[in-house]
Amino acid sequence: MVSHTATALGPVLAAGPHAQRKPYDPAAEQKKRDGDLDITDVGRAARMPWEADGRGWHTRDRVGRNGEPSRWDGRILEHIVDRIQELGEFAETDWRERSVVEICAPRKSDGWFFHAITGETWLLKLKFRVYRGTFKRDELQQRIQLKTLNELADLPIYGNEPRVKVKTLRGPWQEVEIRVHSLEEIDTPEFWSFLEDAVGGFTKFTEKAAVSPEDITPWKALGQKWHFLRKGFPPGKNVAWSIELLEELCEILQDAEPQGQFLWNNQQLVHFMVPQQREPWATIQTKKPHALLLHLTGPKGRFGLGRVVELGADRDLDDTRPDRDIVRLQFVEEQHLHQGDLEKFLREHLNSLAKEVRSRKSEVRTGDNGDSDL
Repeated sequence: MVSHTATALGPVLAAGPHAQRKPYDPAAEQKKRDGDLDITDVGRAARMPWEADGRGWHTRDRVGRNGEPSRWDGRILEHIVDRIQELGEFAETDWRERSVVEICAPRKSDGWFFHAITGETWLLKLKFRVYRGTFKRDELQQRIQLKTLNELADLPIYGNEPRVKVKTLRGPWQEVEIRVHSLEEIDTPEFWSFLEDAVGGFTKFTEKAAVSPEDITPWKALGQKWHFLRKGFPPGKNVAWSIELLEELCEILQDAEPQGQFLWNNQQLVHFMVPQQREPWATIQTKKPHALLLHLTGPKGRFGLGRVVELGADRDLDDTRPDRDIVRLQFVEEQHLHQGDLEKFLREHLNSLAKEVRSRKSEVRTGDNGDSDL
């Protein structure tokens, strides 16, 4: 048989051109060369846009949490940040987070004054922390008059609540929150005078913290006395239990373990330390308005909920920790301290700590004997 393909290709192949063909070596492609990067190093030096140009990101290029461009006016943030830095002594503005801009006091321990939440689509959320009592809510809402969302026909978001809010926080703080869409809404003499007062309100806190720290953390200065005062509770809440209840509970705990020691230097908690374990055995929460709370921390699996079902006004067993169980009891009236024989249960709970200590010592001695035999 004659191959027609061979007949056609023979003269072509004979005419050339000819060159030596190098065999392909796949292993050579895998050899490391100068300048090669590990896949885990690719892009490691690249910075996120808010890290590379934080101010530009938050005022111009930002994207909301839902991935859509933010529609509020970036000039709001520029004007406010620049004005704050002009009005007072603050640390450098921190633009480095994706959706929060922060201005803090020069001393880190004095905390932050201004937060701008920039991740929402239609509104820029402004938060100012000032010394308590600096502003009254009704007066400030009259001073900075912003329409409700329902009154802003151009925005596809709705609500009738005020966009200027004032709330009292724990400790010496008051927080003002303002939600803004356009610069024109707040580019008024009333707003800029508010900003001056807010800076003054924060400065008042930092000055008090420097001169009279006991005014800022009275629980550290007053110690035991602080926990027996009607201060430190959430504002506007009625306290359902009496101070005498706390006094009697402390006496019961001290009688249960005379060698125990109370620690009074926390804002809301009183720890009762006992020799049987390093962490607090009993912890009393003294600033909850609805009840006086007692937490008992002890060995795992020693008591079930049925053992404490008659104690206090309410009770709970937290067994979520891998090594300890926590019995939580609530007291509102004096009679709650005596129902279910609380004093007997406290002695049983303390005994469980002692048994745990003896068990550990026995395990150590057994281990030592085993080592010596080896």
